[in-house]
Amino acid sequence: MRKLLLACLLALACPGLACADNDKIDPATYVCAELVSEPGIMKGEPPLFQALQIDGYVAAELKMDVASPDTVQVMMQQTFMWCQKRPDVPVINPWREARKTGPVPEGHWNAHTSTCRDYALNPDDASGFIIWLDGYNRKFRNTAKSVLNSDADLQEFIDACTISPSRTMLDVLNEHAK
Repeated sequence: MRKLLLACLLALACPGLACADNDKIDPATYVCAELVSEPGIMKGEPPLFQALQIDGYVAAELKMDVASPDTVQVMMQQTFMWCQKRPDVPVINPWREARKTGPVPEGHWNAHTSTCRDYALNPDDASGFIIWLDGYNRKFRNTAKSVLNSDADLQEFIDACTISPSRTMLDVLNEHAK
């Protein structure tokens, strides 16, 4: 059920995974005012793409390598409430504090051990992990490079993963980020 919910949310947040330029964020500079004014929020659609990118980025900073849809939901709710009163603060500040003190992420998606085979076995669930891993990689490698710049970039990553099932998704992502 949780996987289905995440897949549905991702379809709303970022159809086809590669988002339009106005959906892309720099997790280091994305401020609370931007989060609370995301267009879908008024319709009850959480900014899941942004949340996954930020959570991945903060997770790399805190050396927390596991991605969890449950954790992202909790962090998003806590951060959103905090941000409503502090619009000028970078979102990573309250997110970092919530991640440090919040639930410990549990699950099988791990930045350093999830392989392309894992992706092939569950591409729907892996779609959210790719967004999270992209944010993680940006902080882990200290780079602005992303595989989410276009559908073509994303497809290049997926194709490379398909022919290298035993490699980690992080290694393949890092090679194919533009």
